Amino acid sequence: MASKSRRGHESRNVGLQDPTPLSIRACGRIIQAMRTPRAEHWTLLPPQLLLATLAWLLWPSVTPAVDYGNEVTVWIEEGQAVATSLVSGRREIPLDAQETVTGSGASGINAVVVTSRRLLGFSSRTLTWSKTDRDLNETILERRVLPTFSVVRTDKHLYGFRGADGIWLDEALGIRETVKVTRTTDYGAVFVTNERLVGFASLLGDFSSKALGIHEDIMRLDNEKGLVIVTTSNRTLVFGSRLSGWEEFE
Repeated sequence: MASKSRRGHESRNVGLQDPTPLSIRACGRIIQAMRTPRAEHWTLLPPQLLLATLAWLLWPSVTPAVDYGNEVTVWIEEGQAVATSLVSGRREIPLDAQETVTGSGASGINAVVVTSRRLLGFSSRTLTWSKTDRDLNETILERRVLPTFSVVRTDKHLYGFRGADGIWLDEALGIRETVKVTRTTDYGAVFVTNERLVGFASLLGDFSSKALGIHEDIMRLDNEKGLVIVTTSNRTLVFGSRLSGWEEFE
């Protein structure tokens, strides 16, 4: 598994609705932004960002989000977690004697089970379970299971499960780092913390982050056809699963 902090090849949703007016807490401050009509917002984009966004939207390889339906069903039996799909049939993964299940969910091509010790993921593409250990005393704060990937947020890590290849990836949080906002699309997730922006791509790559300046405030957070566009007091940043991490525009 290709991850700078991944533990072995097999190791290791409270969505934000856009209020009106939009209020986003970042870096310990509340920034109030007047709502901008969508058409006007596009005209206010910097020329380079507008070109990049239009290229993304018109890129032939970009297709509308696929409705995978629910290919996977997951449930818990005594001493094991069980997943089934039309292709794989029944697949089990044993639980340890002292291991308890605290949550589970399935959507599209993947399923996730959260236990007292591990995160378990099942992919209908690889037809296998994969797992990652959690730190001792790590608290689960958020779990989102989307059609092609899943993310789990704790007080110490961000975990991502890619349904396409059944791989767990993770990103450690700083000692004083806390997540303020989580935004997901069909293609990935973006976490806004008090220190940086962290993106997780469901198709390619790994976690990717951009540090926020000490006096840099989040002004807007928008979704545009699979892109997450973050406007701060200093710049505009764009994250998408087919981009090479974050793209930045002054």
